[in-house]
Amino acid sequence: MKKLSVILLGGLTLGFVSCGSDDSDDTTGNDGGSNFTVPDTYVFERNNESSVSFSGQTTRLKQGAEILADFTDFSTTAASIDNKFSNGEGFADTSLSNGKVIKSKVAESVDYFSSNSVEQAEIRADFDGYITDQVANLLSQYGSADDVPVANKGIVGKLGSRLVNENGLELNQAFNKGLIGALTLDQIINDYLSLTEEQKYRDLHNAGTLDGDNDYTLLEHYWDEAYGYLYGASDADVLANPNTRHLETVVDKFLYKYVQRVEGDVDFEGIADDIFQAFKTGRAALVAKDYAESEKQADIIRFELSKVIGIRAVYYLKQGAKKIADNGKDAIDDGSAFHDWSEGYGFIYSLRFTQNPDTGLPYFNKAEVDAFIDALDAGDGFWDLADDLAKADKMAEDIAARFDFTVAEAESTDAAK
Repeated sequence: MKKLSVILLGGLTLGFVSCGSDDSDDTTGNDGGSNFTVPDTYVFERNNESSVSFSGQTTRLKQGAEILADFTDFSTTAASIDNKFSNGEGFADTSLSNGKVIKSKVAESVDYFSSNSVEQAEIRADFDGYITDQVANLLSQYGSADDVPVANKGIVGKLGSRLVNENGLELNQAFNKGLIGALTLDQIINDYLSLTEEQKYRDLHNAGTLDGDNDYTLLEHYWDEAYGYLYGASDADVLANPNTRHLETVVDKFLYKYVQRVEGDVDFEGIADDIFQAFKTGRAALVAKDYAESEKQADIIRFELSKVIGIRAVYYLKQGAKKIADNGKDAIDDGSAFHDWSEGYGFIYSLRFTQNPDTGLPYFNKAEVDAFIDALDAGDGFWDLADDLAKADKMAEDIAARFDFTVAEAESTDAAK
């Protein structure tokens, strides 16, 4: 039985992992046990130089933020947005045009899509469609947001300050929250963490083989790249303490932002620290070649980050329904209810990219997620859903039932939305 004891000493968290002989893993290069130090912050060095690098992840998160801003820019074009998304070029922040391309990493994981090119193409086409539809039906038709008419059933337009398609869906929210799953979550839990479990990279790590002129092995770098897709857009202050709440300073538009939102719900308080500790402990375990421990920490990350997706899907379904139940047509006219459902739509889409560590499969498979999305798109979309709130409630119940939380816990109002 593996036992992890953690103590604080001299500003460092020291993790002593002791394994019985029945827990030994002959791929670790150890003699059945290891001791390693887990730092307070995500700092790892080799030869007095940092062995941590995730600049590519920071770039893609920042690229995504600029693209999201384009979804409400009436001076842009579909070609301009697509050039950023599909080619990694044309960014206003010229430092982001550096060879990194978001689309190439969408639905790209070794676990789910390396031999699933058909679904990969379908998913990427969905994001292309969000871009095309937003420009063709909204941005190219009007000079500014002030010119956009009020939306109605089957008619694109504006609800409050929100731009919606004919079904009441905000395409920028579908794009944003969909990428949380298809890009950030998929890359973290189904790609980079899984690559650290491949024997060929462990063999290189065991041999001390560095990645070219870098101060890290590929195994270490893959773990860091997973870390980067969560924390890479954060500033130095946030990176120093990513396990605490930073609602006023978080600039990330993707997964880390919603880890913070979930952390703000008293029912899930501590989840941010659980994730951060797992990232640090797993990285330290890799350095020590304790692969049983790194796999354990990877599974904690898979479980907790997948849960974040489920929680937010339920939260937004319930929030939208509650606003309509409480305020009726006013909650539609001001755009607030459909805004919640638009966010929920993207998180539901992202359920496809979750992973249950007990099975190695998503909590909801493609067919199940497609059924949810089809139900939300059916008829006149959110306009019809507003007349059938039980449908939204049932969907929330079905999602929560797959995880270890209740609808009541997930629908709690968080400190900041």
